[in-house]
Amino acid sequence: MPDLSHLVPDIFYVMCGARGETSNRLMPALPQIRFLGFEPDTEEYARLTQNPDPAFRYFNVAVGDQDGSRKLYVTRNPACSSLFPPNYGFQKQFKDGATTFEIVAETSVNLVSLDSYLPAHGVKRIDILDLDTQGNELEILRGARDLVRAGVVVVRTEVEFSELYQRQPLFGNVDAFLRDLGFMLFDLSCSRYRREKFPAKMLTRGQLLWGNATYLRNHEAIGDKQGLFRLALLAAHLQFHDYALEVMDSVLGGAASLSAQEATGLKKAREQYLRDLRSSAWWVNMIYGLESVGLKRPVKLAGRLTKQLSDRLRKDRLMTESSWED
Repeated sequence: MPDLSHLVPDIFYVMCGARGETSNRLMPALPQIRFLGFEPDTEEYARLTQNPDPAFRYFNVAVGDQDGSRKLYVTRNPACSSLFPPNYGFQKQFKDGATTFEIVAETSVNLVSLDSYLPAHGVKRIDILDLDTQGNELEILRGARDLVRAGVVVVRTEVEFSELYQRQPLFGNVDAFLRDLGFMLFDLSCSRYRREKFPAKMLTRGQLLWGNATYLRNHEAIGDKQGLFRLALLAAHLQFHDYALEVMDSVLGGAASLSAQEATGLKKAREQYLRDLRSSAWWVNMIYGLESVGLKRPVKLAGRLTKQLSDRLRKDRLMTESSWED
């Protein structure tokens, strides 16, 4: 990974829907991350703050597009609780859907917008915005429009393709909003579910209901060098290596005014990054070497057969589950 840490002194990671988030996979590699988690469930908030880590800070409020209060629909599976009522008519078609989304309580929670709440608590910038709030992600984005425009370079959000909750915005709404703000979709996981009445252990593609989308800001829309440094660093650690290098090259090509020290540091980081990428791809070079000595056809045939068999076994097993991700 590029050694840009000396150019990026801090990174603010904000997560709305922080249930269970007491660690983060990016933080061991990027210790300058400061994690800010929002969790409206009082019991879960108490668990999160039981053994506090100085790098983690939590807020016991719900997040939306305005300040006020809102009804929270608490479901049998607490992770499915939402500010929108579950869509039983749709959910009951799928395995365990009616039980998982059964409402067990309704409670009033404090609601805040990030644009008003975070600056009042001393946070002036967000770099990564991570949303997992069961349907109201678009409301959160609308209530964070100023912060998103000012500094966010990565958005990770749960998106739905069908109404799991009544009158909730869907993927197309979220995607259009983020594209209008200069973000590009880089990755999308797909979670599929089988219907309740379909016999067990029979294969099916199921229906795509929701996924996790990762958006990165178009570097051409960023006017400050710190934003570009953060974008390059985070793109690299999220394994979008081609884009990370493109951002670095853009900066070195004059997209931002660099000091001599910054330019030297960025060039060294880029060179080390390329060395690391080449080193990590040793097995690809080995295959190219085998092909160069006349083994191209058998190598390709063996690779294709192994991949097809592995994919078939994995997919067939997954397609007998009640839900799976591909």
